[in-house]
Amino acid sequence: MFRRRFTSAAVVFGLALITAGAIPAQFEPTARLGLSAAPDRYDGEIAPDIGAPFTLYVILTGLAADEPLPFELASVGWTIHTACCGDSPVGVTSLVYADGVIATGDPYEQVETATGGCPGGETVLLATATFEWLLEGETEFLLSAGALTGALDCTGDAHLLQTLTVTVEGQEATPSERDSWTAVKALFDGAGGTP
Repeated sequence: MFRRRFTSAAVVFGLALITAGAIPAQFEPTARLGLSAAPDRYDGEIAPDIGAPFTLYVILTGLAADEPLPFELASVGWTIHTACCGDSPVGVTSLVYADGVIATGDPYEQVETATGGCPGGETVLLATATFEWLLEGETEFLLSAGALTGALDCTGDAHLLQTLTVTVEGQEATPSERDSWTAVKALFDGAGGTP
């Protein structure tokens, strides 16, 4: 299990500065980095069963759904965190880096990633993260991954990145028909007889 440290306040403050226009034009974001429910495009919602593991993807993509990534990636530093307002009931239990991505670090502190082939295009997959429920309580919350440094492209230019957030809406698990029959049968078997 990875150590859990969250940088929520810094990310919210940074997003507020970007949104409010407090950052000069030369420092405007050119792409987005964060979590997604899909590996090949940004999908900002997931509805996993409460208690069941679920997968999210760390991606780098253009500023809008119809915009490709405007550069070829060489390296970027990022972290996984809750987006706002306290602790999340889930934690990262597995992090698998995409083919061609060389990474070091802890996802709750800083992951430094480098790519060997300068990938570009619509979306670049950096990692696949498996989350598991660790605490009871909240079933609807936000998760995100955000850049801690600007991304460097293959020509050495830096790019400011926006953060992508995923809304997690936990669903009560519904037992399957087989599970229900097994439970009923177990009641009778435990009483010393069969139906």
